[in-house]
Amino acid sequence: MTKPFAVYDTRHYTTLDANAGYELWSHTYDHTVDEQLDIPLLAKLETVNWKSIQTVVDLACGTGRIGLWLHSQGIRYIHGVDSSPAMLQYAAAKQVYEQVYATDVIQSSLPSHSYDLSFIGLAACHLPDLQALYTEGARLLRPGGFFVLIDYHPFCLLQGIPTHFDSAKGKAIAIENFVHFISDHVNSGRRVNLTLLEMHEAFVDQDWIAHKPNMARYVNQPITFVMVWRADTS
Repeated sequence: MTKPFAVYDTRHYTTLDANAGYELWSHTYDHTVDEQLDIPLLAKLETVNWKSIQTVVDLACGTGRIGLWLHSQGIRYIHGVDSSPAMLQYAAAKQVYEQVYATDVIQSSLPSHSYDLSFIGLAACHLPDLQALYTEGARLLRPGGFFVLIDYHPFCLLQGIPTHFDSAKGKAIAIENFVHFISDHVNSGRRVNLTLLEMHEAFVDQDWIAHKPNMARYVNQPITFVMVWRADTS
């Protein structure tokens, strides 16, 4: 039931596709993306023992923010995949990836069944074909491996709020979004024999507002979510 974001758009910002948008955003991305969107969700997970994870593929790794976090958990063999060469330059500079690949995240050509964990953060909403993402995420996993997905909550997109940033000239620029409902995620995972182990949602709370007061108008509303899936062990 995936829907184009244009159906719900209330802001009508200039909209770029993901590659063009992230090329423009890459220079300021690390300084403008709020870590409250994803890091607390990762820290909350109970079904993934990070100390036991040895190999990770970070799909749509962007500038390597999550790669840094994974490295801080003691994981040393991390591959980064992204379709934006501009973002990958920043990821490579962090020196936490064994290797980075400039390629389509749903057709990476990396070897099947090679990773303990595949991850994608804040990028599924830019992909029109959610099933292809789950198929690729599952393909890369060893039996019993984990697929961890963090994304913008569909509630935000349904409220007409796109992924967006301010350009160097102060103009709001949106990146093309697609609305994937939670049922789309559940059904996509089941079709590739993944088992859903855990899910959490992040809400705008008082701690968030304390360091970002302009978020006060969204208090108590969901903004991101995380899902942990496990590959078939057979």
